Amino acid sequence: MSTGPGLCAPDLVEGPQTTGPVGLQTLLDLLVGVYQEFYSSSFAREKYVSGFLQWAEPLVREVKRTRIKREDFNILKVIGRGPFSEVAVARMRSTQQVYALKIMNKWDMLRRGEVHPHKPVLIFMNKKTTKMTACYQEEREVLLKGDRRWITELHYSFQDDNYLVRMNTANQLC
Repeated sequence: MSTGPGLCAPDLVEGPQTTGPVGLQTLLDLLVGVYQEFYSSSFAREKYVSGFLQWAEPLVREVKRTRIKREDFNILKVIGRGPFSEVAVARMRSTQQVYALKIMNKWDMLRRGEVHPHKPVLIFMNKKTTKMTACYQEEREVLLKGDRRWITELHYSFQDDNYLVRMNTANQLC
C-alpha cells in the first residue's frame, strides 16, 4: 500500500491534499513520466539531464515503491468485463477494506490508439486522442463530481506499466 510521508493515497488517509488545480499525485505522476522519458532518450548523457536523472532516481524509486499497486489487493470476484476493462470486487490487503476496481489494460487501449504506455494519465487530456479517451476523462469527472446518491464514489486512480486502475466504493456490492 502507499505509505510514507506525502505519498499516501489522499482520500485513504486524511482527505484530499490538493489546494489548487494540480494535486500531489498528479505532480508525482508527472515527475515519474519526465524521468522515464529522459532516461530512455538520447539526452540522458547530457550534463543537465544526467544531473536531473541522478537527482530524481531515488525519488522515482520511492514513489514507485510506496504507490498503491494491483498487488495490494486480493481479487474476490470479477463482476463485469468490457472491451477495454474488467470490474472486480477486491479487498485491500493492508486495511481489509473492500472496493470495486475497474482495471483497464493500457496495451489494449494502445492498440486502439487510446493511450501512450509509459506516460502518466495526464495524456488523456490531449485533444488529439479519440472519443474513447474523451469518455475515459468524462467518466472520471462524473465519478469525482457526481451525485453520491446515484454514483459510486471514486477513491483513487493509479497505474502501472500495463494497467490503469480506478478504486470505487463497493459497499452496495457486499
